[in-house]
Amino acid sequence: MAVIISALLFLFNGVVTSYAYAADAIPGEQWCDRDVARIQFSGNKVTRDPVLRRELVQQQDTACSLDDVIDGIQNIMDLGLFKSVRAELHLNDTALELRYVVVEKIFFLPIPRFSRTSDGELRYGAQLRWDNFMGRLHRLKLTSEKRQENDGRGRTGFVHTLDYSVPRFFNSFYGMSMRAATQRRNIELSRNQVVFGEGQRSSRLLEWRLARWANDELGIRGLSYFAGFGLQEREYEVKSGELGPFRDGRDLSLIAGMRLQRVHQETYRRRGHSHDVSLRVADKFFGTSFRYTRLDIASQWYLPLSRHQTNLNIQLRLGLSDRAPFGEHSYTLGGGELLRGMDTDKKTGNILTLVNIEYLSGLFAYPAWRWVFFTDIGNVYLPGDVNLLNQQIRVGAGLRWKLESLTNTDIRFDLAWDPDKEKLTPYLSTSLTF
Repeated sequence: MAVIISALLFLFNGVVTSYAYAADAIPGEQWCDRDVARIQFSGNKVTRDPVLRRELVQQQDTACSLDDVIDGIQNIMDLGLFKSVRAELHLNDTALELRYVVVEKIFFLPIPRFSRTSDGELRYGAQLRWDNFMGRLHRLKLTSEKRQENDGRGRTGFVHTLDYSVPRFFNSFYGMSMRAATQRRNIELSRNQVVFGEGQRSSRLLEWRLARWANDELGIRGLSYFAGFGLQEREYEVKSGELGPFRDGRDLSLIAGMRLQRVHQETYRRRGHSHDVSLRVADKFFGTSFRYTRLDIASQWYLPLSRHQTNLNIQLRLGLSDRAPFGEHSYTLGGGELLRGMDTDKKTGNILTLVNIEYLSGLFAYPAWRWVFFTDIGNVYLPGDVNLLNQQIRVGAGLRWKLESLTNTDIRFDLAWDPDKEKLTPYLSTSLTF
């Protein structure tokens, strides 16, 4: 682990070039020598003006600053709602008007759903995804689908979910997120490759968080705090074999944490960093069947390099818990979302260490396509059995395809090499690793 940290510090200090966001010349910038009398928006057919206005650095009735105007372009682009953003300055008589012109993406998708996860699970049903609900940047996703493992040849189940998030209520300092889900799935009752039997799991979940922004600005970057609760009820039905360590019950936990968000969006890549810390506590005093404490820390860095459309992306994760609900462990390792090249959920434990490193470079003639080399390094442990020198390491290569007209949609294809099995594992997904 010390070698990994040293290598990361070298990359921070030596490989990453100093990067300043450069915007095209602003039409009418020669008139930026007086106060801005009016600010307008064009092209936002759905997005409300106040959502855009709260991202601006340049304010109305203040002296015009080209740097502030350009910062406003970047802040609006960071919302992830637009294919392009530009600014124009117009002089009407003696009044200076600042206009931001945006081209919106498609962010309302009521579609029949058929997809394949990076681990070969087929999902088909229906989904409503609205990434700009009511034009206020609220995110709503409703999903009802059947899921089947092993490319449609394995265990099946039904999952229904509702996700809803509000970055800010009416430009206040408060936001919230909510998730509700029900599922009924056939599962293998196993742990760390020890199979106890086959069964069916039914569960109901409700999680809610209230967030408070710490900064005085009205955008959606910076430091925020959150608190809330999670409630899950789970039942098992054994079809064959035995239940093993797994248990029915109710899990009620209190959640608190903080997030620092400083990620900037470009057309084909990201730059900046984000950090998340969350603490989850459950105790039978709350009326739950279980008692545990869990701490999760995650950091991401998106580092632009000197070559065209080239990035070094790094994710660090640390998870600590003393135990977990339902007779499970808190963390699993393996699969296309955590450690590529290792079988999904191959290892479980209550302590997690994970490093994901990706080197991405764009194809000059086709900037929406990028090739990638990656390495995933991590392990899970039980308390009292931690050895940070014992790490699982996988490497691989892949492609990324940015769908410019859709919000939050990328095609990811990875090939990961498992040196233990001397085997290549492919992963295809519509979401990025981090």
